[in-house]
Amino acid sequence: MKIILFCQNAYAFGILAPIRDVLLEQEHDFLWYISGKLLDNFPYKNENYTVSTLDLQLYKSDAIFVPGNEVPYYIRGLKVQVFHGLAGEKKGHFRIRHYFDLYLTQGPYFTDKFNELKKIHKNFDVIETGWPKLDVYSSEKNRYDFEKKAILQQYNTDKIVLYAPTFSPSLTSAPFLLKEIKDLAEQTGYVIFIKFHDLMDHKWIRAYRTLANEIPNVLFKDDKNIIKSLLQADILISDTSSVIYEFILLNKPVISFKNIAEKVLWDNSNSYTGLTKKVLDNFHIDPHAAERAYINMQFHPYQDGKSALRMVNAVKNHIETNGVPEKRELSLARRFKINSMFGKPILNPFNGEKINKISAILITYNEDIHINAVLENVKFADEIIVVDSFSTDGTIEKIKERPEVKLIQRPFVNYTDQKSYALEQATNDWVLFLDADERVPDRLRNEILETVNSKEPTADAYYFYRIFMFKNKVLRFSGWQRDKNYRLFKKSKVHFTQDRIVHETLIVNGQSGILKNKLIHYSYKNYEDYKGKMIKYGQMKAVEEFKKDYSPNLYHFTFRPFYKFFNHYILRFGVLDGKKGVIICYLNALGVYSRYKELKRLRNLR
Repeated sequence: MKIILFCQNAYAFGILAPIRDVLLEQEHDFLWYISGKLLDNFPYKNENYTVSTLDLQLYKSDAIFVPGNEVPYYIRGLKVQVFHGLAGEKKGHFRIRHYFDLYLTQGPYFTDKFNELKKIHKNFDVIETGWPKLDVYSSEKNRYDFEKKAILQQYNTDKIVLYAPTFSPSLTSAPFLLKEIKDLAEQTGYVIFIKFHDLMDHKWIRAYRTLANEIPNVLFKDDKNIIKSLLQADILISDTSSVIYEFILLNKPVISFKNIAEKVLWDNSNSYTGLTKKVLDNFHIDPHAAERAYINMQFHPYQDGKSALRMVNAVKNHIETNGVPEKRELSLARRFKINSMFGKPILNPFNGEKINKISAILITYNEDIHINAVLENVKFADEIIVVDSFSTDGTIEKIKERPEVKLIQRPFVNYTDQKSYALEQATNDWVLFLDADERVPDRLRNEILETVNSKEPTADAYYFYRIFMFKNKVLRFSGWQRDKNYRLFKKSKVHFTQDRIVHETLIVNGQSGILKNKLIHYSYKNYEDYKGKMIKYGQMKAVEEFKKDYSPNLYHFTFRPFYKFFNHYILRFGVLDGKKGVIICYLNALGVYSRYKELKRLRNLR
């Protein structure tokens, strides 16, 4: 079988890894799909993975395992929901969104409810297999005992308490238990692990990190997989989190605050007080031991560590009986939602003969936040070259992790000089020349491959229109709506003009064209970063204009910046971008002012 392991959030790694192990044992082919935000922390980069849904279309899978609520309907394969938790009381757990062909359930409680829904909707199947994330309980239950013993000896105590709340703003106890956790640590001396979900509000992450820095026996846990903490802890403190059920399945006591379950079978409080007493009572009396046994039977009765194996076999048998679905039929509203999340399907993915190779080229300096994403983005090129100006922020280390990338370090003189040198290094005639903050969406990638491999290309160089991103939102106006640059061209037909050192100009000795699909430009990270860029570009532009031998005056310092703002904000409709438009248009005007300020300084030094 060909399997996609579909990850939208980091918690999916721990759920899908046991399935991956079974696929390896049975010699099935598999491909990880990870959302772009997970790229830096993806733990299996030595395995086959992608961030592109176009790659998923080309892969032509037989099945897709999804520990989430959405999956692209247009990807070939049996769409299998494996769930991302055990909290059946949470809103949406039993909502049928019609994305899945098969639900693999954790235990009788879930199986019965989904079978009831199957009778209504009649467009999916349900098979009980157990939950793969808990397979580790069988194989590693005592793995961390030695480390736990060392921790207890270090802090001279006999218990570890785990605080793992939900991230949901309406349900989390994090804002209310800060003082209670502090009191518990100081009064009992117990070791307290703090483990937050990836999506927890950063305000509370900072608050609890500060607490851990102040109190020695409070330890903030940064590791992605919570299993180790669950195995080491003697009691759990939470609220309405699915981790409660994972912990109860280890037959250890739980304390929750304002849990929304219809039937709470552990110690739950409706007020955020008395935590220390509750912890001591549960250790000494353990009043909910019988209820834990019931949860084990209903939620996950499997102790053999073979849930992942049952899942793979269930999928294999289902496909043998029913075949492989080419796609999932959905309502228009559901298709629109998926298209907005993952992009529209490519109707005719290029899968023909590559008659021309592409060299992807970048010049970089301190692009740590972009480098992994852009290098991943251009993996479809036949050669990747990075010319770096001796970065100091970790960019180089990340590039060196990719053996397929040719890295050259060279001092930066100006943009024209650096790009001209980089272009000379390309071994292929077709060149894709990007900035580190640019991304090629799947539809543009497909168009590039079709264009380059056409037997009769219509041009020697192609402009790309660009979509300007303000943080993670599209800036639709403010002068950027018609922004375009040469990004794809034949090396043999172009050169950079030498009379400009910033906003370098490409001279094309041949025909030019424009590709239909747009490049994404993540230029605006934050206010200070973009302000720095505008000032830097303005100062470099001043060096160009210094040769023209004219003196800036009041006109240059007042009218030119004003007109820049007026032109972008009014004439180019920046007003329609709201607050974002004001910021961008102001900073563009600041770049003009900085140019003449620097020009005046240079003339005074002459």
